[in-house]
Amino acid sequence: MAPRSRRLPVTRAGILATALAVAVTSLVSAAPQAAAADVLLSQGKPATESASGGANYAPKNAFDGNAATRWASKSNTDPAWIRVDLGASANISRVRLQWDLSCAKVYRVETSENDSTWTSIHSTTDGLGGVEDLTVTGRGRYVRVYGTTRCRTGTSYGYSLQEFQVFGNSGPVDPEPPSPPSDLVASEIKSDSAKLTWKAATDNVAVTAYDIYNLGQFQKTVPGNALTTVMTGLKPNVNYGFYVNARDAAGNVSQASNTAEFKTPPAQDDPIPPTAPKNLRSTGVTANSVSLAWEPATDNVGVTRYEVYTGATKVGDAAGTSATIGGRSANTEYTFTVKAFDAVGNASAASNAVTVKTRSGGDQVGAVTQIATDNDVPWGLAFLPDGSGIYSRRDAQDIVKIIPSGQKTNLGKVPGVSGTNGEGGLLGIELSPTFAADGLIYVYHTSSSDNRIVRAKIEGNSLTGWQTLLTGIPRNKFHNGGRLRFGADGKLYAATGDGQNKPLAQNKQSFGGKVLRLNPDGTAPSDNPFFGEGGNARYVWTYGHRNVQGLAVDSQGRMWQAELGDGSQDEINLLQKGGNYGWPACEGTSGSCGGSIAPKKTFSVSSASPSGLAIVNDVLFLAALRGERLYRIPINGSSLGAATPHFQGTYGRLRTPEPAPDGSLWVTTSNGDKDSTAGNSNTRILKVALN
Repeated sequence: MAPRSRRLPVTRAGILATALAVAVTSLVSAAPQAAAADVLLSQGKPATESASGGANYAPKNAFDGNAATRWASKSNTDPAWIRVDLGASANISRVRLQWDLSCAKVYRVETSENDSTWTSIHSTTDGLGGVEDLTVTGRGRYVRVYGTTRCRTGTSYGYSLQEFQVFGNSGPVDPEPPSPPSDLVASEIKSDSAKLTWKAATDNVAVTAYDIYNLGQFQKTVPGNALTTVMTGLKPNVNYGFYVNARDAAGNVSQASNTAEFKTPPAQDDPIPPTAPKNLRSTGVTANSVSLAWEPATDNVGVTRYEVYTGATKVGDAAGTSATIGGRSANTEYTFTVKAFDAVGNASAASNAVTVKTRSGGDQVGAVTQIATDNDVPWGLAFLPDGSGIYSRRDAQDIVKIIPSGQKTNLGKVPGVSGTNGEGGLLGIELSPTFAADGLIYVYHTSSSDNRIVRAKIEGNSLTGWQTLLTGIPRNKFHNGGRLRFGADGKLYAATGDGQNKPLAQNKQSFGGKVLRLNPDGTAPSDNPFFGEGGNARYVWTYGHRNVQGLAVDSQGRMWQAELGDGSQDEINLLQKGGNYGWPACEGTSGSCGGSIAPKKTFSVSSASPSGLAIVNDVLFLAALRGERLYRIPINGSSLGAATPHFQGTYGRLRTPEPAPDGSLWVTTSNGDKDSTAGNSNTRILKVALN
């Protein structure tokens, strides 16, 4: 049982006076068109807990306005939670936690509309106990504190709250997002930190918070009255691209600010390169790959990585002292060298050279030949009945036909496409299952206001008869989704992102963070799981996704999906009708994952960041962006086998794999793709033999 803390008593009148003062302050400072002022919502409301700490420490004690009483959880139990029912959905703006000595070091504050699916509105790994007065943004009927690590581990005590107060208002949801923050600037750039400063966003009510991202990954939140923050924990000699989104009390998220790009300086002035690796040798040869090993290089500070070359061409990356270089031609001699690099980027001299001849035959993932290059980002890829490929160029906003010999024909621009200065633009494409009869191509693209699905006819070498099928998919700088795939049922499945507004993934009336299912004419199929709920929910097939980038169908007609995680885990999922895949409370297998469907496989974001997904003979092929590799993963019933990486670092970032009519796999690269400027990328379309 938690011990009593020695504090000055807080009276019921004092708490109510504080609440009234907060309400009055909010009312006075609000804009003329502001919603209802924030008030104390939780006082005397019904409460429950995960496990009882005893009759004298009931949950209701945390909501009675009397600090002399308290709630305590069951002794020595992690995790534990306490939940209050506000009685109706409300906008939550502030949570005040008055801890006893038995506090939470690691915990989340979460909201829910249904007491089942929870959204985190505050989390910390450094809870300090005492009084924690939290400014938050969220909406829900239920609010809970979910503790996972106690301040006093190694003891028999649980958690203990003298008061748990929730402030907000029950006004209507505000549909208008803030304007984008502007003029973001990075200054005071050091090897491990940088200062960010921006100009305020505006809102019809008020901006309550700013969310800071680096290249699509969430970093932290600062209050709405803060226009500067210091980013700590940066790594030396690394490129960063920070941007800011504004958020209001209703949870509306603005479009992103401009991006502040910079490279951190080295941790120290280090002009000395590593020594050359020694004793480079072959440790294994197949028809299409060569395995290499070498003795480690040395450095005055430390070697961080190695690169493998044939001549002047980089063909692989390695963190350790071995690598397997795939994509080679059979019965062919190759000469390899290796260089070492330190954290500053100093490169060693080349190792000794080793010449190896590949064997005859063919590997499962065989030789790679280059079909063509492009100066834009090839995003979507499909094949016409005659064996020609067609692909979308994200920033150039057009569609190109390409024959296997590499000759290209431009079919024309897609009307209404808008970039996001990030990863929006012209995205996924898919051909009608009855293309030979109807000639229809389906396209997913970003517009100036949303993401949408359109279709047209390919007639000769032209695109005609454009039709808009679905609008209103959230857009932002990142997290736009974009993949399209017809299922075995003849329905069109569309992969969306959360538009950098996490709660949308759990809101079935939003298209954000979903896999949608459409009839070919753009209407909602009546057998969709939430069709009876009406509105946008009619289109939802699965929900609780962060940013879906891959869809593929196996021999049983099942739909598989690849999803970008945030900071810890990327996912491959087997989709189930009506399934909730957990985001944002659950990422991969981490977080609050109760009630959500677990992924079939997870990856660290550094080794994957998945994009396209293809299936050939019930083997998954996953293209990795940040991981710069192609994974081969066999499907075993409803599970996945071991993931074998190929081409690690050989071709850079890989975007889209697609099975070709001749049994090979075409793969597009995605290098130089963090803006919406056409023609400034360096990409390739590759053909991978599958034997």
